[in-house]
Amino acid sequence: MKERENIAVLGPAGTFCDQALAQYRAKTGCKDQALYCASIEGVFHAVAEGCQRAVVPIENTLDGYVQVSLDGLLETKARITGELYVPVQFALVGNVDSAKDIRRLYVQFKAKGQCQKAIESLGDVPLMLTESNMESYQRAEEGREGEAAIIPQHMYEASRCRFKQPNVTDAQNNDTRFFVLEAQPGALQAGTAQKRKMALYVLDAADKPGTLFEILRQFAIHQINLAALMSRPTKKGMGTYNFYLEVSVDKAQLPVLQTTIRALKRDFTLKVLGEYAAL
Repeated sequence: MKERENIAVLGPAGTFCDQALAQYRAKTGCKDQALYCASIEGVFHAVAEGCQRAVVPIENTLDGYVQVSLDGLLETKARITGELYVPVQFALVGNVDSAKDIRRLYVQFKAKGQCQKAIESLGDVPLMLTESNMESYQRAEEGREGEAAIIPQHMYEASRCRFKQPNVTDAQNNDTRFFVLEAQPGALQAGTAQKRKMALYVLDAADKPGTLFEILRQFAIHQINLAALMSRPTKKGMGTYNFYLEVSVDKAQLPVLQTTIRALKRDFTLKVLGEYAAL
C-alpha cells in the first residue's frame, strides 16, 4: 500500500490557507495529509525537504503580493501547477468591554494591510504581528485582559471573547489568491480551462537603459498579455534586481508563449516557475 503523501500549508488548522487546501481537495480529490507549518518560509522548507505538494498565498486584493512567497518561489525548485481564490473577511475580538479598552492588538502580517481602517480607529494601540491568523485567534482566546486580535470572520462565532466586532475588513470584495506547488510536477493537463498562465523570473537583469523595454517588447511582439510585473531585489547588492512576471494566454496561444520564452532566453536568464490554470 502506497504511503500517503503530505501537502504543506500554513497552519494551524482553521487559517485561510487551510480553507484553500479544503478547496483544492474538493476540486481535485487530493487525499494528501495536511502538514501544517508555522510560517510561509516553513512551507517552502517542507517542500525543499521532500514534501510533494504545498499551498501558499501569493496575492491579496487589498494588500498585494506576499513578498515571502515570491522569495520562496525563487529559492526552491517547486513548480506552480494551479491557482485558487479564497474570499477573505476579518473580525475584531478582544478581552475588553469596548474597543476603547484595547491595550494590545494581535494581527497577522498580511491581515494588517487589509484592516487598516479598523486598526487606525484604535489609535496608538501596540500591534503584535503574527505568522498566521489562527495564531492571532489563539492569542485572544488566552483571555488576557486588554488584549484583542484581528481574526478570520469564519472564527467569529467560535470566539469566547466578550467583545466582538464583525466585518472589519477594509472592503467587502477581498480575496486571496493561492498557488498550488508540486515538487515534481507532471505535464500540464489539457483540462477545459481556456485561460492559462505562466509565472517566471528574469534573473539578474542588467542595470542599463532599455533592459525592461527589451523584456516587454518580446511579449508585445507575440501579443502575450502581461498580467503582472515587479522588480525584486537580488539580495546580492544594492540596486540589483530580478523581475517577476505573470502572463495570461488563451490555451490556443500556448505554442506562441513557448516561442516568446525561447526568444527571451537568448538574452536573459529565466526561471520558469510554472504553467498553470485556475482550479
